[in-house]
Amino acid sequence: MAEQPQEISEDQQRREYCCIPTIHGGHSMRRGPSNTNCLTPLLACVLFICASGSARATVAAVSVQSPMLSSSTTTSVTTPVHFAATADSDLNITGYVVYVDGNNVFRNFSPSLDAWVVLPPGGIHSVAITAWDSSGNHLSTPTYSIDITGVVTPTPPIIATRMANIDKPASFSWTVDNNRGVGGQCNDGSLGTFDQTSDPNTANSPDFDGNGQHFIVRSRCSYDDSLFFWKNPQNPQSGHTNFLWDFWFYVPTSTQASAVQALEFDFFQAVRMRDGVHEFMFGSQCNYSTNEWQLWLPNKGVLTWVNAGLAPCQFSHGTWHHATYFVQRVTNSGFQEIPLWFSPATDKNTSLRFGTLSIDGVTAYLGELSYSTIPTPAWSPVIGVQHQLDSAASGVTIEEYLDRESATSW
Repeated sequence: MAEQPQEISEDQQRREYCCIPTIHGGHSMRRGPSNTNCLTPLLACVLFICASGSARATVAAVSVQSPMLSSSTTTSVTTPVHFAATADSDLNITGYVVYVDGNNVFRNFSPSLDAWVVLPPGGIHSVAITAWDSSGNHLSTPTYSIDITGVVTPTPPIIATRMANIDKPASFSWTVDNNRGVGGQCNDGSLGTFDQTSDPNTANSPDFDGNGQHFIVRSRCSYDDSLFFWKNPQNPQSGHTNFLWDFWFYVPTSTQASAVQALEFDFFQAVRMRDGVHEFMFGSQCNYSTNEWQLWLPNKGVLTWVNAGLAPCQFSHGTWHHATYFVQRVTNSGFQEIPLWFSPATDKNTSLRFGTLSIDGVTAYLGELSYSTIPTPAWSPVIGVQHQLDSAASGVTIEEYLDRESATSW
């Protein structure tokens, strides 16, 4: 049965009478006894229209562009999982949440969604995405099923910032840190000449330009450690939470595996947050003595080296190796929360997520969570990388060559 028209009250008629303009001679003229008499009903009319508009506001659709999900079958994906989506509303879209198995794994406050979410491989999970608009109304996608079948290195978005040629001598300054705080019983590192005609044969370096870094430790004690670092204080990328660190390295045949205690590779960022400047140290190393990859992680209330479950890790010497790390800043709950504008007050990503590690094209899942620290004395905002050589004996020389180092952040 068709809906019957509702009776219009006198008050409603008066509001409609005063709110409808009449066009006469190119001018808008209001019907009714006088504009003064219509002022109050006119204001009520405007408020009524606005209230009606708010009541009708709704998120009409959420469209997922990545991954290509199916409502009828489980979709095979790789980790980190790339989620991209848009939504439609008669108001502004103000944010998204990605839910995996009912848990929040990513949140932003933007008109669109573009996220890389680190999830463990080898399992089937449920996925749903919810979008909000400026009225607080929201809409969720259906719940989909995904099967994480592999691990890959993420592809940075076109808006990402790339710091290239980190390994070049003119790319700011490389510093040799031989302070006792580096560790070891003594500290005797130095920088050598990169372009060599003998072992190592740098003629096969990845970019053939004859420029890079050459790290040397000539040990005077059993555990002689030295740190070599580069940092960029001019553009610390404080508003970025995703980092892809890429480099090539070479250990010459003259460096005996038995002479090495560890080769360390670290990426770091310092960000000003609500309670001070936080240091995010994404530390990793190949422990030659145990032949295990280790990460700088919490253990019994302190940060220390913890086995990552990846072995063996000793590299073949006399050959160039390609390393790529993907790491993230995340909240202490383990998910990223991206504000509309980054500031010390809005940035809640105070923890570290180790995502993936690729060595010579083989990518492994890391997935570990750590926490940032507030150093004393305080740091200034900065971004950088460091490599450390640790000897396993006195009177030995260990070396490492570095080429084509870059860091991409977004």
